[in-house]
Amino acid sequence: MDVIVYLAQFGNHSSYGQQTDGVNEITGTFKLNHSLTKLYENYVNNFPCDLIVFYSEDDNPDPIFLKELKEGRPRLDFKKLEGQWWSLPPGLSLSNSAHWTLPSFSVGYRHMIRWYSKLIWPYLHGLGYTHVMRMDDDSYILSAINYNLFEYMRNHNKRYAFRQPCADRIGLKPLSALMDEFLRDNPHATTPELLEYYHQDKKLGFYNNWFMADISFFLSPPASTFIDIVDRSHIMYTKRTGDLLIQSALVRMFLQPKEIQWFQDFTYQHVTISRRTIQSGCPSVGALTRGEGTDLLQWREISERFNSSFDPACDIRITARKNVCTVFHRLGEMPRLVCPPNSTYDCVGAELCAMESLGLKEGHYLNKIAQSSSTW
Repeated sequence: MDVIVYLAQFGNHSSYGQQTDGVNEITGTFKLNHSLTKLYENYVNNFPCDLIVFYSEDDNPDPIFLKELKEGRPRLDFKKLEGQWWSLPPGLSLSNSAHWTLPSFSVGYRHMIRWYSKLIWPYLHGLGYTHVMRMDDDSYILSAINYNLFEYMRNHNKRYAFRQPCADRIGLKPLSALMDEFLRDNPHATTPELLEYYHQDKKLGFYNNWFMADISFFLSPPASTFIDIVDRSHIMYTKRTGDLLIQSALVRMFLQPKEIQWFQDFTYQHVTISRRTIQSGCPSVGALTRGEGTDLLQWREISERFNSSFDPACDIRITARKNVCTVFHRLGEMPRLVCPPNSTYDCVGAELCAMESLGLKEGHYLNKIAQSSSTW
C-alpha cells in the first residue's frame, strides 16, 4: 500500500513565525491548500492513493476547514500526532533546552526532525503501508506527472527517491562522529566505495521536503540500528541535527546508487520565506527547479507566476536551464545564494545547494545515481 504524507502547521510556523510575501501573510492553511491543489491536479487525480495530513498535538485546526480541504479530494485523511509520536526521546529533559544549538528552532521543530528520522516508519508500517511519498505544506509539484511514481519505484527496485540534491551542515559533525563509530564497530555494514563517496563530501544530501521511500529499508538493519543510535544520542534536539542529514547519511551509506532514484522530469518548488528585516518577504532558502518535461513556454508561465507572487524588491533570477535552482536576494544586496568563483555548485545556501554540475560529473556519487535514474 502506498501513501502520500504531509506534516502541516495550520497557523504560523513554530520556528519561522509569521511569514509574508512582502505584501500578504502566508499561513500554513494557505500553503497546504495550494500544495494539495497542485498535487491532485498534476498527479493524484490520475494515480489515486491514500493521503494523510498529520498535525501535532500543539496544533488545533478548525474542523470546518479540514472538512473543506477534503471536498473534491478523495482518500484524504487527517491524523493528530500525540503521545509517543510527538515527544522527547527517553532520557532527555526540556530543562536545558535553552542551551541547545540554535534555540530559535522550537521544540516542535525538533519533534518534526525525530518524526521524519525515526517515528514515521513504524507508524506507517503499523497502518499497513509499504511505500511513502513526503510533501511539505510549501512543496509544490508544478507540472504533470504522467506515470505512477510508486509503481516506477517498485518496478525498478528503487528504495529511496529525491527531487533536489542539496548540502547541509547544521549538526553534521556529531552525526559524522556517530557514523564513524558505528562503522568501526560494523565494518561490513557498507562498502569501501560508498564509504569513500561519503567521506568525499559528507554535507551532500537530499532535500527531503520531497522524498519517496521503501519503508522497510528504514525498519531493517543496518539503517534501523543506526537510527536508534542517533535517537539515543539526542543530537536531533541538542545539536539540531536534521532529518535531511540523517536520512541522507542512511541512504548514502547503506543503499547502492542504483537503488536510489533522482526524479528530474517534473518541475518542483520549495522555498522558505525570509523573516530578516533586510530580506523580509523574499524567498531565502530553497529552489524552484525546472523539470525535463517542462517546455520553455510552460517554464516561462511558471517562472513569471513565481516572480509576481513576491515583493518587487526581491531580485529573483530565474534561469531557463533545467534542474538548476533559482537565485534569490533583495535588490541592492549581495545575493545570498550565489556561488564563489570556480565552485562546483550552481548556487549555494546554508541549507540547500542545487548540484546539476555534480550530477553531470563523471565518477561523482550523484552522477552514479543519475545514470540509473532516467525516466525519459
